[in-house]
Amino acid sequence: MTPFFYISLFLVLYASLRFMVSLFNFLTRPILPHGKVDGDPMVSVLIPARNEEANIAKILKGLLAQSYSNCEIIVYDDLSTDNTAVIVNNFTEEYENVKLIKGEELPMGWLGKNHACYQLALRAKGDYLLFLDADVEISEWFVVNALAYIRRNNLTLLSMFPHQRMISWGESLVVPTMNWILLSLLPLRLVSWSKRRSLAAANGQMMMFEASSYGENQWHEKVKSSPVEDIGISRLVKRQKLRMAILLGSDDISCRMYGSYSQAIEGFAKNLTAFFGGSGLVALLFALMGTTGPILVVYHLPFPLTFLYFFCLISARMLAARLSEQSVFLNVLLWPIQHVSFLHMVIRAVVLRKQKGLLWKGRQIA
Repeated sequence: MTPFFYISLFLVLYASLRFMVSLFNFLTRPILPHGKVDGDPMVSVLIPARNEEANIAKILKGLLAQSYSNCEIIVYDDLSTDNTAVIVNNFTEEYENVKLIKGEELPMGWLGKNHACYQLALRAKGDYLLFLDADVEISEWFVVNALAYIRRNNLTLLSMFPHQRMISWGESLVVPTMNWILLSLLPLRLVSWSKRRSLAAANGQMMMFEASSYGENQWHEKVKSSPVEDIGISRLVKRQKLRMAILLGSDDISCRMYGSYSQAIEGFAKNLTAFFGGSGLVALLFALMGTTGPILVVYHLPFPLTFLYFFCLISARMLAARLSEQSVFLNVLLWPIQHVSFLHMVIRAVVLRKQKGLLWKGRQIA
């Protein structure tokens, strides 16, 4: 037996494991359910915004149309150079529960979004703190459903991955890969069911905290220099054996993260290696398994194992696409190209780190 045989055999076992994780996620359906709230706790909706003139009005209108009324809405204008502050000011003049905080220069040791979230939390008065990115869109029942879920399950932290809306072909070649990786590597329900710190995950696009716990721990201050603050906070929550959960967005919360292939590559590249322990080498090996794995398996394994390998790969992708409410047919059809796009993303992330660090919205973040 050659070394390539054993490598190929490992790839089959690895694909089988990812299929099992995808199947677990599909069967347990980690989707935010509809809920009702007892009492009238106050929710502080906190939005860090830097150059978000294209999105900020839409998210504010969505929040003002919520079925749950006891909310304050605070926007932190993080030294925007566009009309973000002007747009928010128009809302503050009409609605008493909308407030604008003028940003300040970034202190030493802080990254921009972490500092903005920390400043927002200091000024919040709610019993629950709901951090939202400015580019998400929400349904009118989103806040009440999230509030009901975090209270019913006695959670310190609830986070969600918004449903990804894609319009261009470029987005379809990049964005679905991230959902597939997530849903084939992480059993989402086990994040709340298990106390293991290795099963920690969160998404900074939507993070909801019980306010007293946040006040005691000052989560964003503890990860002030981390480009993946959401993952860092989730690990800290797990370390203290506090309860948390992470769910998928459906019709409750959605987002169009990037408008083109190049934007998606640059956007994901800014913190991609952090999901692989900060190692560009590990990320590159992971990407190469996806692009060269099928060739190795076809050439070095007998048909039954080759069939099992491709069955697991394609089935995992179909399950992830179905659960993410994406086109199953399109994701299977574009599967080889999506893997190449992911490899492009990893190479871009490694190159950026070696050249000049990572820039996002005019700031260096790593």
